Amino acid sequence: MGGNLGELVNELVARFNESQDKIVVNATYQGSYDDTYNALLAAMETGNLPQVTQNFDIASQTMFDTGIVLPAWKLIEEYGGFDPNDLVPAVRDYYSDENGLVALAFNSSTPILYYNEEMFQQAGIEGIDGSLSFSEFKALCDKLMEAEVAPYCFTFGQVGWYFEQILANSGGLYFNENNGRTGRATEVMFNQGQGVEVFTFLTSLIQEGYAPNLGSTWTETDSTFQTRQAAIEIDSTSDVSIIENSEFPVKTAFIPHSDSSERNGVIIGGAALWLIDSGDAKINEASWEFMKFMAAPEQQITWHTGSGYFPVNLKAHSDPQLQAFWDEHPNFRTAIDQLVTTKTTLDDGSPNYAVLGGRAGPFPAIRRLIVEAYSRVLNDGLSPQEALDEAAEKANAELENYNAFFK
Repeated sequence: MGGNLGELVNELVARFNESQDKIVVNATYQGSYDDTYNALLAAMETGNLPQVTQNFDIASQTMFDTGIVLPAWKLIEEYGGFDPNDLVPAVRDYYSDENGLVALAFNSSTPILYYNEEMFQQAGIEGIDGSLSFSEFKALCDKLMEAEVAPYCFTFGQVGWYFEQILANSGGLYFNENNGRTGRATEVMFNQGQGVEVFTFLTSLIQEGYAPNLGSTWTETDSTFQTRQAAIEIDSTSDVSIIENSEFPVKTAFIPHSDSSERNGVIIGGAALWLIDSGDAKINEASWEFMKFMAAPEQQITWHTGSGYFPVNLKAHSDPQLQAFWDEHPNFRTAIDQLVTTKTTLDDGSPNYAVLGGRAGPFPAIRRLIVEAYSRVLNDGLSPQEALDEAAEKANAELENYNAFFK
């Protein structure tokens, strides 16, 4: 993680090094999530592996398949000192397999809505309560547009993550085999039912003039919102500390869901710490001590208040210091509320596979196909169904090629 986030990571690493005199951790910045993921795969070829790697959510299946990871449940059995039930359930379950916890979440986030409170007041709208359906969201946009508070109602980047999250919030699966959780995923399901409804909604926001066509950007959406070109933005909770400092009052809300569903909840995003088996028990134990330190309440509070990534350790949530911070900065609390009210188990006792998230080896490559699908609709005139069918065909080929290594 670079920039201010990288400085905060280095601060936490320094805190660990100063907390004891037996272990020294050196943090090395490897670039973006994709860069870090590719750097690890390259390091596997040379054998020059790190002891701990911070790798993103959708790399989980590949991390499992590498055979180089020492799962957290084994480390807990061997060295103890950590209770997986101290983690937010959605976080714990995302990074678990049938045996238990595999990786320790560190920088966890979800998308939320940010909105300009002044514009809402000018349009006579109190705010956003809960998770809106697609129809409710467009009706809200109509009020904002009629009041001419901004050129656009909404701004978002055409990236795969928002599609995945709104699909999960609508109860839809991304992959077969229960999102790749009960077997190796062999086909995508995003071109069916809920997936088509979600993608139709997102592309129609641009086609109907509610949102600008910004392409697959992460940064221009912030500038569009902060320069008052749009009343609402969807972005990661990790940006809350930046967006909250806009030149107007900002409030936050849950992401929307499809008309044909109720709110189902969100998938954990961000990244986790994975312990690479060094073959040396002492080094592995030292690495585990560092991982536990980073997941402890004190570090998670520092990380949350300095970044917007939420505290993954439940014990941090009841800390008076954090409670006082949330009272002063309620926008930071929205992400917590959206996640802790996400049920990873349904009322009938079965797993809520939609919010547990998809798991597949070529997920990073498949996510990029959704970016292409946006362009196929908005620039080439395909229907949402046609664009998703095209993406699904390519995605299924990616799955087949990857899975061939494990037959």
